[in-house]
Amino acid sequence: MSKIKKTALIGVVGASALTTGYYTFLKPSIQTTPSNQKTQNTNQEGHKESKNTPNNTTSSTKEDVAYKDGTYTGAVTKTNVGNFQVSVAVQGGKIANINVLLQPDEEFSQNINKTALPKYVEEAIEAQSSDIALISGASETFEGFKGSLQDALNKAK
Repeated sequence: MSKIKKTALIGVVGASALTTGYYTFLKPSIQTTPSNQKTQNTNQEGHKESKNTPNNTTSSTKEDVAYKDGTYTGAVTKTNVGNFQVSVAVQGGKIANINVLLQPDEEFSQNINKTALPKYVEEAIEAQSSDIALISGASETFEGFKGSLQDALNKAK
């Protein structure tokens, strides 16, 4: 009977951690849905929401931000699973390519990174910034990738 209780406790802790990651992943999406709020107060709150939401500020600054052409290497970003480092190639003032130079070589991390890193790269190029969404189950990769990417982009400004 004690084995069942321990398993149940582990399940609750695991569910709590997953719920926290899920909430973190969805929280920005929930906050950036001003369509319901715009119907109530179109002029005041709608504009206030668009100024405060991360997605809208990046879309307006996306056009304004022009990076200096060249290749910039971000700082090594340490995470609980290992170190990450990326380089960013800028052409015509825009992010053209992102290369992952350093990532954890442990098998479990490699399996996660095979799917997460290409999505993070694609999203960062599309956003022209480090403003990317967390993929569930790849939070350490997210932190490492985003940290090194932001450092490289700071150098490109």
